[in-house]
Amino acid sequence: MVLTKSKLFVFLSLIKIVLSDVSKVERLENIIKIGIQNAIKYQLPNDAKFYKPKAENKIKDYGTFDYVIVGGGTSGTVIANRLSEIEKWSVLVLEAGNFTDNGFIQFTRYFNLHSFSEYSWGYKTVPQSTACLGTVNQTCMIHRGKGVGGTSLINGVIYSRGHPENYNHWAKIAKDPSWSYKNVLKYFKKSEKFHWTNKKAAVDLNSHGTTGLLDVQQRVPNFFLSDIFVEANKKLGIDTTDYNGADTIGTSIFQIYTKNGTREDMGSVFITPFLKRSNLKISTESYVTKIEINKLTKIAESVIFSKKGKTYRVKAAKEIILSAGAISSPQILMLSGVGPKKHLEELDIPLIEDLEVGSKLKDHPASRALIFSSNLTLQAQSLTKQVEDYLKGEGTLTAPTLAQAVGFYDINNSNKSAPNLEIISDLAQASDLEKKLLGWTNQTFKSYWGTTKNAIGFLVCNVAPKSFGTIRLKSKDPYKFPAIDSRLLSDNKNEDIDVMYRGIEFVFKLTQTESYKKFNLQYMGDPLVPCKHLEFKSKEYWYCFLRQTTLTAYHPVGTCPMGTDTKKGAVVNSDLKVFGVKGLRIADTSIFPTPIAGHPSIPCLMVGERVADIIKTENFGYCPRDSF
Repeated sequence: MVLTKSKLFVFLSLIKIVLSDVSKVERLENIIKIGIQNAIKYQLPNDAKFYKPKAENKIKDYGTFDYVIVGGGTSGTVIANRLSEIEKWSVLVLEAGNFTDNGFIQFTRYFNLHSFSEYSWGYKTVPQSTACLGTVNQTCMIHRGKGVGGTSLINGVIYSRGHPENYNHWAKIAKDPSWSYKNVLKYFKKSEKFHWTNKKAAVDLNSHGTTGLLDVQQRVPNFFLSDIFVEANKKLGIDTTDYNGADTIGTSIFQIYTKNGTREDMGSVFITPFLKRSNLKISTESYVTKIEINKLTKIAESVIFSKKGKTYRVKAAKEIILSAGAISSPQILMLSGVGPKKHLEELDIPLIEDLEVGSKLKDHPASRALIFSSNLTLQAQSLTKQVEDYLKGEGTLTAPTLAQAVGFYDINNSNKSAPNLEIISDLAQASDLEKKLLGWTNQTFKSYWGTTKNAIGFLVCNVAPKSFGTIRLKSKDPYKFPAIDSRLLSDNKNEDIDVMYRGIEFVFKLTQTESYKKFNLQYMGDPLVPCKHLEFKSKEYWYCFLRQTTLTAYHPVGTCPMGTDTKKGAVVNSDLKVFGVKGLRIADTSIFPTPIAGHPSIPCLMVGERVADIIKTENFGYCPRDSF
């Protein structure tokens, strides 16, 4: 056979493509292997002293911008994008972290490991008395993202809005109908580019946007355990639904913000493609220590921050927008003199405005410790095969969990329209790494796993908690992490823990359906040592079990809540302006007056979209470049 020049060219091109694909697979394999090893070795910081200048130095002038955004997370990135659409406005984002290198972070399958990296703050609660009792020092981890994109760099990329009634309730609290679901739905749809990739999944297409910047899809192919979960729920009378539609109660297949299986963090979506805008500046490695507020005029004038060993002051000609998240936003406010009068006086911080900042921290309590053995056997898949599938946009590496089904329930059958319980099921595996990720003591970890190594696990999460905690400063030193006291399951009537208990009861009912019986599920946990005095599997035992194994879901909200009455704890009004201070808004999960029945990153995105339009409307009397 004689090869012509054209055939030889085609042949060599094919060889080049094959070799290129092989090298790409090897490169991604190495990224994963190195990423796992780095996460295993990584030690979370206990403070932010990394940012502290080594010596006192003169404050340098960083100039003046129309809008200074403190925090380049989910809300901050979209606000920066939308405000910089107005060419005459100069916009600065101050972000403590960096841009992602899109290496290990891109693989959502390892999202738990991403919390042990430079993209995580490393926050922990103070020792707890009502939950987190099975962890080292009885503290819960509060994983929050650090970098351009914020927590979207390290989370499980779950696209979840909550229930419409959550927003109708906000509207009542704020006495502002513009926060009702029918009015905020357009902001959810504005940023969304929905792809119906799993045709077996129930989808309410009228509730989704298709022209936004953020890709949303379902994992392909569907994992069979997702179908088992849905089938088992049907046998108990629970229908399928689109949990981002008009009615969220029921089972669904997770919608995730990925593109062809790769994480879409908010920085990569809303900032990186727009860096050529001359009026948009992102200052990374910039740790904000204070917002300077004029004591006489009560105008927020400038921001103090440290960057690479130096201290800077940047002035805001129009507004400062605080988008540092539910932990850092209240910390910065209190350091700036806005917070509870008594607390600030104790720390000798001059009071600017007496507001209940940090007084209503809420989070979803979640227990991941329901482990069942099964006769299920899966063929092991090599990392090479997983990466090859990933490059096709499919397979195990393209989603945060293998099974992608979720259930939302009104477990009390109270006929309320919004759910109070979320249940997720997936394959589970005992490992020292999992113990580190969740902070378990050896005793707790061995007890709840029993003799099982590979199993099916269930997560039970209360998505309408009544308990609340606090965030307070440890000192006036801005480089010390704040004192985070979650106080999960602490409500006086035990309503929160009872929802969790009813969730456990429901899980056992699920495992007894024909759908799961074929896998011979058996609860394998040994009695937890602190609960051994109680009858195993009794209600009293499960209450004890839940106080040991309930952790936060890493969904902190409500530390600077929206409302109308500062005497009832409101920190911002319905336009998200801080009461008593001019030129200062807050836009992140801290403004949520109540938790949403879902995962908060997308509602946070909606808040960013909405506040950008509020600002445009205040300046122009209408919203220019409106894409609705």
